[in-house]
Amino acid sequence: MLLLKGDLAGSIRFHAFAPIFLFAIVALILSLILPKSIIQPAIARAELIERKTGLTFLILCSLILYWLARLLFLQAAFVQLIRG
Repeated sequence: MLLLKGDLAGSIRFHAFAPIFLFAIVALILSLILPKSIIQPAIARAELIERKTGLTFLILCSLILYWLARLLFLQAAFVQLIRG
């Protein structure tokens, strides 16, 4: 919600991957709403980018490392996040 309110710093403090997740959610919603003639080229471009860069793998590995670091080094912040 912080990112939707325009608080980029707050959203990154809450979760560093918030902008990536927001982008993915918006892309998913647009793929459901927009006509197929617009979506097909976008899907082809996304597939090409994924094949060339392995972006999904990089994001998932980064997400795992981020949470491990957060659990190991910032335990107090993590507990505060869970408690609310």
